Order: sequence, then C-alpha cells, then structure tokens
Amino acid sequence: MMLPNLAPARNRRGAALPVALMGLVAVSLLVTAALFTSSTEFAISAAHRTGAASLFDADAALEQYVADRLGAGRGMAPTLAGAVQGPGGAAYTVQVDRMSDARNTDSDPMTRTEIFSLLVQPANGRGRGVGAFIAAKRSAKPLRTSINSGATSGGAIKISGSSVISNGSNDSNYCGAADNEADFAVQVTSDACPPGTTNCIDAGDKNLDGAKGTTSFTKAELAERLLGPGVTLRSLAENAGIKFGAMWDSPNYSHNTRANSNSSTPRKYNWGCPAALGVTCPSTAAADLHMVVAIDASGLADKTVVINGDYGQGIIVILNGHLRIQGNFVFKGILLVEGDMDIKGGSGGEDAKIEGSVVAFGANSAVADNVSGNATIRYNTCGIKDAERAMNNSALDNAPQARSGGTFSWYELIR
Repeated sequence: MMLPNLAPARNRRGAALPVALMGLVAVSLLVTAALFTSSTEFAISAAHRTGAASLFDADAALEQYVADRLGAGRGMAPTLAGAVQGPGGAAYTVQVDRMSDARNTDSDPMTRTEIFSLLVQPANGRGRGVGAFIAAKRSAKPLRTSINSGATSGGAIKISGSSVISNGSNDSNYCGAADNEADFAVQVTSDACPPGTTNCIDAGDKNLDGAKGTTSFTKAELAERLLGPGVTLRSLAENAGIKFGAMWDSPNYSHNTRANSNSSTPRKYNWGCPAALGVTCPSTAAADLHMVVAIDASGLADKTVVINGDYGQGIIVILNGHLRIQGNFVFKGILLVEGDMDIKGGSGGEDAKIEGSVVAFGANSAVADNVSGNATIRYNTCGIKDAERAMNNSALDNAPQARSGGTFSWYELIR
C-alpha cells in the first residue's frame, strides 16, 4: 500500500503566529464591542438616573411651592412669575392658572373650591419640568342678618330738619320685594335712654315713615341679635376687602384722597356704584361691584370718619370711633358703626341717601345719634341682601385655603 505524499513538517512552520494574531483580533473585537455596549448602557443608565432625579426634583419643587402657599396661609393665586427653591437650593419658576372657582354661599359653612394648574420648570432652563392640577378649598361662616329697621341705635337718636327714616314701605323704594317692609323705621335698644329720660327717639311725624320701637335687648347684645351668634364687628372687619387704619398696618382713611369711584381710581377707593339709586356710573363693572370696607377710626381726629359726598354699595364697618356723613353721600347696603353716627344731608340736590340700613352701636358714648338736614335712610331688603352677599364673598376670599385631596392629573414636561 502506498502512503500519502505528505509535505514535510518544515513547510507548516510559522502558521501558529497568524492563527494567534487572528484570535487576538477576534478577542479584541469582542472585548471592544463589550466595552462599547457596556459604556453605552452606562451612559443610558446615567442619563436615565439624571433625568429621573431631575424629574423628581421638579416634582419636589412643585410640592414645596404648594406647601409654601397653602401651609403658610398665603393662598394659591394665578401667577406667571412664581418662584420656589427645589432640592439642593435649585431655583424653579412656577406658572399658576385658576381652572375653576366654585362657590356655595347658601350652605353653612360656605365653601369655595378652586382648581389650579401648576407648571414648574428649572429657572436656568436645564432639566425637566412637571405639571399638575391642585384643588384648594376654603370655608367660612355666612352672614345672615336680622336687621328689622331703617336705623338702629344703641343710644338715643334725634331726627330733625327734612330728614326721613323709613321702614321701606313707600312706593319710591327700588326693591319691589314682597318682604321689603321692616317692622320699624327706627328702633333703639332697651338701655338706650340715659337714666331719668324717656325720649330716646326724638323725631316728628314727618321725620318717620313707619313705627318707632325699643328692642327687648341691650346694646351689649346688639351685635349678636342683628348679625348672628358669634359675629362681631371685628370679625366682619377682618374679612373686608378694603381696610384703612393702624389696625391693619394701613394708612388712615382720608376723604381728601377718596375721589369719585370711577374707572381710573385705585381699587382701594372704588366702593362700587349704586346705579339703582340714580347714580350715573362710570362703567357696568362699577355698578356690579359691591365692596366690604373696614375703617379703624382710632387714628383720626375725634376718632371720626368723615364722608363728604360720593357714593358706594356693600358694607362699611367702622371700628374704634364714629361716623359723620356730610353732603350728598349715596350708599346702598349696610353701615355698621361701633360708636355714634351724625348724618347731615345738604340742600339743593345735595341730599344724603342710604338704602339698606344703618346700625350705630353707641359704644363708649353718652351723646345721641343725629340725623339732620336733607337725609334719607330707608330700609331695603335688596340692599341688605346685596350687602350680605358682598360680605360672604369677601369672607370666602379671605378665608385660609386648605388642600383638598392629593395632586391629580400629574404630568411630565418634555425638554
């Protein structure tokens, strides 16, 4: 048998080196691919961690903003330039929009539920942002008055000149409600007369349109009987939308800066416009506006608020002092005066007119309230109801907000 012709072994010398080199190349490629893959995965993982951390930081900033606004009692409000610090002191910009505002002033307590949309983004533009919807709720006790006269006094009262206080029964009243007539034109509390006197209501027949009467309670009980249990002048004043005086670290009221309530007047001096009383209003908005105004008279001369002319509608609460009305001041609503009132209408079309009711509590007073000249005070159910509505809305505006439920409709902003 013939053996195959094999090449001499010396002809295969050196083959191991190329094979080894090829193996090294293959291994290098595999290692390089593995390194590339792992570095890519690491970069992706790092980017995900950074993005997730940025997202959670933005969410933390959103929750911090909500806690700052609702927890500190400042309340949530629409803004395009809100700011908050997130984790690590990073600055974030906040945009807030009010999506809905539902009020229930018929319930007790009243409620107001607002839904806000929040967008929170890094102030430097680097990183991720988030958005969410937040519900906030307010509650407040409603004002339900039991006023039963055109004017009520905690002390004696004198009506003279051509002035008239009415129970609202005459046909010139603009309200037209079936229950508009009060039981009294004027009434005083059971302890209104100073000892030894009997004429607590000094008025002629022409000065009264309706009966005069005396309550079964004292002036110390006047607030609770007329305004409701637990309601005080101070608690009403705290809910006012406009405040004057040191009690609220605000400038004292001054009629010199009051000016007419027109569209160019700052809101602090715009008390609404009673178009129903014949006032020519500068705008529909002014005619629809009913304000709650509180004035601390302690820093004024003689502790007396002086109003000369002009107009308004809603409620005026005067604390720590008295009220003097001069000239043709026209007002629709309720005037509440802790001290005494002195109302003097002018002449020749300068009559003072108040539709609703006036209550002078006579605190720390030994003088009679005075209504003289050409002044008309007329009980008016519609004016009183409008005033109550203004106070209740103002109370809901000033009540602290509380978060209602958790964050809902949370979403991520892609950057």
